[in-house]
Amino acid sequence: MDDLEFRRRVSAQPNSTDKELLEFAKQHPERQAYLDEMQAFDKQLSDALDIPVPASLAERILANTAAHAQNEAPVSEPRFTEQTDVTKQQPINNVVEASSRFKLGRLPLAMAASLLVAVGAFIFSGKQNVAYAAGEHALAHVYHEINSLQKTQAISLETVNEKFAVLGGHLDELPGKVTYLMFCDFKGQKGLHLVFESEHGPMTVFIVPSKDQSFGIGEDDFQDDRFEGHINRGPDADTILVASLGTPLENYNDRINHAIRWLH
Repeated sequence: MDDLEFRRRVSAQPNSTDKELLEFAKQHPERQAYLDEMQAFDKQLSDALDIPVPASLAERILANTAAHAQNEAPVSEPRFTEQTDVTKQQPINNVVEASSRFKLGRLPLAMAASLLVAVGAFIFSGKQNVAYAAGEHALAHVYHEINSLQKTQAISLETVNEKFAVLGGHLDELPGKVTYLMFCDFKGQKGLHLVFESEHGPMTVFIVPSKDQSFGIGEDDFQDDRFEGHINRGPDADTILVASLGTPLENYNDRINHAIRWLH
């Protein structure tokens, strides 16, 4: 099995229990991280689709339909003729037939109500998935490796460039001490994930080559209730910065991007 086959199988079945697949993932931290990320996203998607149909939904729909039909039914004056007895019997038969049709129609209508809710949930989740852009992915990545923000041991710029050279890049400098460094899978694209110490706390940087895939979907600025980030989309790479709320990312964005050189 090679990396391409591994990613194809994980993308198709992220929760596979195949021993060969799991052993191959354990051989490299980047593969294991990709497997964990795909499993987490698959669970998120399953949870979004797992919307139970309210137990009384079908009954409420049927009751409203019956009430609406009753309100719209024409009211006729009683006719007193010689055939009064025969006329009285006819509505009784009609009521019995309508009741039978009503009972027979309960199951299909309940199924239709359930299907309507399920379709609505699917459409909603589809819209959410479209909006799942680079910013959201960056935040998910930071939370997935939240322990990286607690690292304190310095990593030399030389070591950083040894890894960066694999992607065809070089960093002249960084605004602070690098404490975390590894390759990462950023939405299917191999990139560099590093953390350095800034004056405002640890700052995460993703450098992802963009010639094969550019993350042009979504806003340049993004945030949640803990972190904020900025995406700088370049001709050779997209650089994504993530830090605590209130961090002046603009003070670091230009400096980092101007320090990147591409070896080609």
